[in-house]
Amino acid sequence: MQRISITIEDDLKAELDNIAVKGERAAFINQAIQKAIDDWHKQQALKKILNFKPYKINRYSVEVLREVRDGRAQQVLDASRD
Repeated sequence: MQRISITIEDDLKAELDNIAVKGERAAFINQAIQKAIDDWHKQQALKKILNFKPYKINRYSVEVLREVRDGRAQQVLDASRD
């Protein structure tokens, strides 16, 4: 676990003091940062989905994608056994 030093606005600190008592602040801040990071990753994924450009798929493309997907599933299964 790492210690960090941060600077926050006075009103934010007062709000934090009202929400989490002294012994619970680190856990509260850790959860808040984790949620912010999770939300950021979700936003990045959504941007990629929204920017997706459709393309023509022929029968061969579908077969190739199926083979890649099936191969990846096998890799996951093999890795879980290690």
